[in-house]
Amino acid sequence: MSNKVVQIIEEQINAWKHSNTLASSRLRGKKTYPVITISREFGAQGADLAAHLGQMIGFKVWDKDLLQAIAKEIGGGIRTIEVLDERRQQTVEDTVSGFLMNIPTNMNYLRSLIRVIKTIEEYGNSIIVGRAANYICKNPKSLHIRVVCPLNKRIAIYAKKMNLSLAETKEIIERKDREREDFVNQNFHKDMKVPTDYDLIINSDRFTIEQMASIILQAYEKKTGMKIKVHG
Repeated sequence: MSNKVVQIIEEQINAWKHSNTLASSRLRGKKTYPVITISREFGAQGADLAAHLGQMIGFKVWDKDLLQAIAKEIGGGIRTIEVLDERRQQTVEDTVSGFLMNIPTNMNYLRSLIRVIKTIEEYGNSIIVGRAANYICKNPKSLHIRVVCPLNKRIAIYAKKMNLSLAETKEIIERKDREREDFVNQNFHKDMKVPTDYDLIINSDRFTIEQMASIILQAYEKKTGMKIKVHG
């Protein structure tokens, strides 16, 4: 794991510990906002949307690579979950046990990943990108988004961005989409293309990043009943 990832993890764990201290002394003034999860087709600009939205509303963004690094290398997620109080630790462990009852695949990785995502959910104020987070996060107030885009548009955008041929790009995108679908199907027995698993599905070919962020913010405030201060 890179030094940068280690630093991010350490900083977040320390921040969670600090928030626990403030809460226990009744000095915590910051609201806990339910998380936003973003599922996306490969090349549909879901990660860019998450980054922009996070900056816009002051939420921490957890993307796939960081979640994988944490889940694989933080000793089964134990240190992360230790920052929770006893009641919330049990909530996390109950969720982990429920998901793993009928899953024969990479148990250690999946157990760790679920612990990490559930811990993030407990603290809120975050956007989680990918990794089946919409199936793991059970808070009824959390907002679950899926970002889609026509295949030909995704091919054109990604080919230009990576300086690849259209044929090569098509192969990459189709493989990545398939890998994501397989991960969800094999580990959670879900079809990530089912629209009713999301609160909102956005076609990124029809809107700019800024417009999509604005749409999500409106949906979030309607669903949670909470107002968020927009930064910048």
